[in-house]
Amino acid sequence: MGVFGLLLAAVPMLAHHSVVGYYDVSTQITLKGVVTKVEYTNPHAYVYLDVKDEKGNVEKWSIETDSPSVLTRSGWKRTTLKEGDAISATGFPAKDHTKSIRLQKLVMADGTQLHGGNS
Repeated sequence: MGVFGLLLAAVPMLAHHSVVGYYDVSTQITLKGVVTKVEYTNPHAYVYLDVKDEKGNVEKWSIETDSPSVLTRSGWKRTTLKEGDAISATGFPAKDHTKSIRLQKLVMADGTQLHGGNS
């Protein structure tokens, strides 16, 4: 029973990953595009973005942020981003080369800057 309890205690730690484990923190990229969806979910919120590549083709990107509560403490509101908003997002690219970044800074069309929370 003791070993089983230890295994259960480790599950939450495995469920939450470190930024370094999934993202290349030695590199930052900037995406410019249009918000298609915002998910204020725990443990991380996500912003989905349509980005045009150099040929004009639309690429679908996901942007991982901190939790909604951390974002709120950083100045975000649930109404900050809406579908159709043009934004610029800078962050660490995914190590597995999927179209995903871990947000460091977001710039709204009006120049307002927001950070990804604690990241």
